[in-house]
This record gives sequence, structure tokens and C-alpha cells, in this order.
Amino acid sequence: MEMRVMDYTKFRLKPDQEIREVFERVNQIFILSCGKCYRKFEEEDGEEYTRLLDIVGEDHRKIAGHAMIDFLCNDFLSTRRISDLDLSHCDSVGVVSCGLGVQFLAKLLEGTPVYALADSVPHSVNCPPEVGYHGISLEEEKCAACGQCYLNLTGGICPITNCAKGLLNGPCGGATDGKCEVDSSVDCAWVRIHQRLQKRGEQFASEYVQLRDYSTPSWKLRSDLSLQNQTLRGEGFYGGFHPLDKKEATADKQIEDFAEPQIAVIFLSQHAGRRSQPSVEVGDKVRVGQKIGEADGFVSSAVHSSISGKVIAIEARTYPTAPRKELAIVVENDGKSELDPLIQPREDFEELPKETLLEIIKESGIVGLGGAMFPTNVKFSPPKAVDTLIVNGCECEPYLNADNRIMIEHPEEILTGIRIVQNILGVEKVFVGVEDNKPEAMAALKRLSDRSPSVELVSLKTKYPQGAERALIRAILDREVPPPPKGLPFDVGVMVSNVSTLLAIYQAVVKGVPLFQRVITVSGEGLTRSGNYMVKIGTPLKDIMQYCFDKNVDRILEEYDVRMGGPVMGIAQASLDSSVIKGTTGLTVLRKFPVQASEERDCIRCGRCVEVCPMQLYPLFYGFYGKKGDLGKAMEYKVEECVECGCCEYICASKIALLSFIRQEKAYARSANKG
Repeated sequence: MEMRVMDYTKFRLKPDQEIREVFERVNQIFILSCGKCYRKFEEEDGEEYTRLLDIVGEDHRKIAGHAMIDFLCNDFLSTRRISDLDLSHCDSVGVVSCGLGVQFLAKLLEGTPVYALADSVPHSVNCPPEVGYHGISLEEEKCAACGQCYLNLTGGICPITNCAKGLLNGPCGGATDGKCEVDSSVDCAWVRIHQRLQKRGEQFASEYVQLRDYSTPSWKLRSDLSLQNQTLRGEGFYGGFHPLDKKEATADKQIEDFAEPQIAVIFLSQHAGRRSQPSVEVGDKVRVGQKIGEADGFVSSAVHSSISGKVIAIEARTYPTAPRKELAIVVENDGKSELDPLIQPREDFEELPKETLLEIIKESGIVGLGGAMFPTNVKFSPPKAVDTLIVNGCECEPYLNADNRIMIEHPEEILTGIRIVQNILGVEKVFVGVEDNKPEAMAALKRLSDRSPSVELVSLKTKYPQGAERALIRAILDREVPPPPKGLPFDVGVMVSNVSTLLAIYQAVVKGVPLFQRVITVSGEGLTRSGNYMVKIGTPLKDIMQYCFDKNVDRILEEYDVRMGGPVMGIAQASLDSSVIKGTTGLTVLRKFPVQASEERDCIRCGRCVEVCPMQLYPLFYGFYGKKGDLGKAMEYKVEECVECGCCEYICASKIALLSFIRQEKAYARSANKG
């Protein structure tokens, strides 16, 4: 059988004479080329520009500069790239792209003549129009891919896709007050064309219009999808995607206390920074909440026993979020649940100074419970003053409901935690961001926020990764945090804290209870007891799976993927020999496919990863250079700014393991920066 090969060619240079005629009109022209989409990924690609230089001959002296921009039709990213170029000494811009890029630039640089130097290529007969369409643009500009580009005559406004009648040689005469007679809510395309040409000091030359070839496919087949995606992409923050949230299985299930483990494996590294140092020895008796690991330095955190019993080992155990073993204190339960006598409630917590509150948080071992596990006392000691606290109640990962249930069941405690943090940071204004798929949590918090004038509840569109700090700050305050690794929220006067962390702060400051347990969601496929559980830190994963599956789990990983966290950012477990840590937000269980659904393929530059990246990066290059082993090259594409949200890998049509490459490249970058 003959293999059917899709032809995704998007544009080709115009005939030589047309290009020469453009150069006869200009004095200084800047050339912008599109890096092309839907093509074989190659490191260098400048064949059109090289060919252009050959065509114009001596007129190449008129070229003031050249830049290639990947996915030129992406107006959000390309506007930023073009703003870095010096076009002030040019009287015109030439564009080597399909019609989408030309139209975008003509609108962006309105008043400056923008000339198309290429024609869009009609879809081949073996590539239907709804597959691999021109450009990745989700904007209003559309390209009919007619192969007869009229944009040089019409000021960069396509009459085929913008005029309701598709007229090529001027207006129909039916417009009223500049509005189309077919749709009075739309500006007449030909009025717009004449206005733009007038700004450029030009007139429409109808004598150059050629009869259109109507055999090419219609662009309208894809316009509705394009406009829908455009709307979704711009909600709240750039990028992201809208997965099925799959939260219904546990959204209404109240938090239950999970049984204490018989053996607790409590890691000494459950936080960013230096590993804690054990403060107990094998054979020691410990109580619930007793400190068993001392923070080792400023960026470190204390660790506490979650059960009472005897220390039976201090040894390396399988770590749940990295392919390595880490030192852990193993405690055997004595069944007595004896509390550490140091655990005492505080009635005067509202009178405590900032320094005392930070010390309590430090000694209680509180870290960011949204997953980052950064020591909270360090985070709440920023080098710059902040004016706003944002409480993160988004929980945008599919399946997870731990934060949702905490907001529903513990709103008073969250509000008290907010007041404590306000006292520490000295901030007046607080925003609580909650996605609009959590109406019960919104209602519970609203009843309290109505009594607290400094706290404002903000309903956010459900979109992943809405809970990422930078996305959250952008969506609520429209402030742009400088790029990582140097830029942090306090640089724009903001501190962000997760609702689970605020509950832990309440427990530590008001009740005197350190962090030795947390709420997690156990959900997914094949479970008999999915739910939201208050679990002791150090509880073996096997214990949880045994309870929630209600059957032997020794061979569970042969049939299911078990992820610590959600399905997007969660870490797949190679075994169930590890245990719950402070950063465990949940356990998601997904049935494996009986056969491999699709194998990883080479990148085709479809641009989907660029469209969904909330950090406005170009993830395709991380996969390309990662496969080549050129980890340093990824630094040129700002891999250090990646927040590892997983959007790119989730959306990748070629099934490339982008996150794996990104983590390798970021590790290389950290090492290179230290050196």
C-alpha cells in the first residue's frame, strides 16, 4: 500500500517579478520571515531569505535588516519580539509568511507599508482543509490559502476573508455608515481597506486584480474553532488549556481521617533547601508532633513525627518525587497516639509580634503545601515590602479536591490564617482566587469575606494552570512578575499562599500543632474508596492503595499508573514503597492502555505547545535540543523560566516527553549558572 504523505507547505515566495516590483517602491525595507509551522523541524532554515537575496540582486542594499520569528501569526508573542526590533529607519516591511503573518503585521504596523513577499499555498488534494490549516494563529485574521495573495493591493486586509461577498475589485456600494450591508455589526472590509491605504499614502489599483481561482478550499470550515480557541486562550492569562476536570468523584466527599500507619516512613527532605538533620536515634521513643528533624540552615525545615512509637531505623528509602533514595526516619506505631506535651493552644496569638509568628511557623515545619514545599517562614521574610496577599484556592489539577474541601469545611480557619499572615507581612489587601468550578467553596468563603472588608473573593475562569503564581497574579492584579529564576512575586509587591498552607499556619499558631498531617485526594479509575483524607505524613503509599482499592495491590502498577499529585504535574510512582510527604496533594490512579496508544514522533512544529505555554515560551525547542543532547542550547530559549506545569507535554501531538527534557535542561542551566 502506498503511504499517504500530508503536504503541510504553507507559503512560497512570490514570482520574481512581483518581488522586484516591491523593491522598486521602497528605500529601506526590513524583512520579517516566519519560522514556519507544520514542517520538519530543522535547526537552521533560511532558504526563502537566501532565495530572496538572489532575486533582488543589487537591490539587496535596500534591506535594512532581517529577523526570523517563530509562529509569526501569534500576535501576543510576536508583538513582544517585534517591539525589540529597531524599525525606525525603515520606510516599509517585507513579510515572508502565509497571509496570516502579513495581515497581523499590517495591523500592528498600521501606517507603515507592509508587503507580502510570499503567497499562501493552497492545501494539497491529500490534505483536507480542516487538518493542518495555515498558521497556528487564533486571531481574527484569516487566510483563505488561495495562492493569489491580494494583500499588497489592499493594505494587508484580505478581501476574501473579510468582505462578506468576497469582492476583489472594490466595495459593493451597499455599506451604510461604514457598516457591511450583510451584517451591520461588522465594518465594511473595503472601507477599512481604503482607510488603511490612505494612511499609507496609497490608492487601490484595481487594474492589477486577477480573477480568483475558486477551486481552492474554504477557510470557513475552521473559523469557528479558531475563534473559540482565541477566546479561551485569552481568559485570565495567556496560554493554558481546559482539561476535563474529573473532580466529580470526590468533590462532595467530606474529609475523613485516614487510619494511622503501623509503620511511618518520614523523610528528612520534604522541602526546598537543605535536608533536615535527625534529632532522634534508633531506639528512641517519640510522640505525635514531636520534632525528629532539625532544620539545617535558613532554607530548610523541621520534621515531626506523625505517630507515637519507637524509631526502628534511620535509613535511605525510595523517595516519591525523584528517582533516588533519601534519608528517612522509620517509626513503628505503638498504638497509643500520645501527643507531644509541647503542643499547647495559644489564646494570645493575635498579640504576637511578627518575629514570634515566623519562629512558630519555622519550628512547626510548615512549607508550601501546594506542591512547591518552600519553607514558609523564609517565603514570608521577603527582601522587599509587599502590599497584597493572594490566597490560592484554584486547585486546577484534574481529579484533586483537597483544597476545595478545606475551603468548604474550614473557612473560619482559613480566614484566621489570613489574618496571621497579614500581621506578618503588614498587608491590608487580600484577594482569594477560586476557580468557578467550585461554587460550594465560593459560597462558604463569601459568607466570611463579607464580614472582612480587607478580603476580596475573586471568581476565576476554570483553566489550567490557573493556580501557578505568575498566572494567578496576572489574572487578579494584572501585574507581570519578572521572569524566573530571578524574578519572584515580591518583586511586584505580592505574596501568594495556598489554602492548605493557611490551614497549617492556623493549626500551628492557634492550636500549637506542627505539620505532621495533611489533606490529600485519592481519586481516579478502579478505586472502591476514592475520597479526601486527612493523612499522617509518612503513611506508606501501599497502605493508602490497599484501602482505596480494597484488594491486593502488589501488582497494581502493572495495570494502573499511580501519580503523586494530579495527572498533569503529578509524579508517576515506580513502586508503592514510598510514603506521603508534606507536598503530597493527592494520589491519582489511571488505568494503563492495554496497548501503546501512539508512539513518540518527531516534532512537526504545529505550535500547540507555544499556544498553551503560560510563561510565553517556545517549548518545542526544549524537545528538539533535548533529543540532540544539546542541553545548553535550551538556555537560549529561556528554559529556566519554565514552571514545569506540563501544558506543553499534555497538548503535544507528537507525544514528546517534553517535561523530562525540560527538567534535564533546567538542571544543566542551574549547574552552568553556579559554575
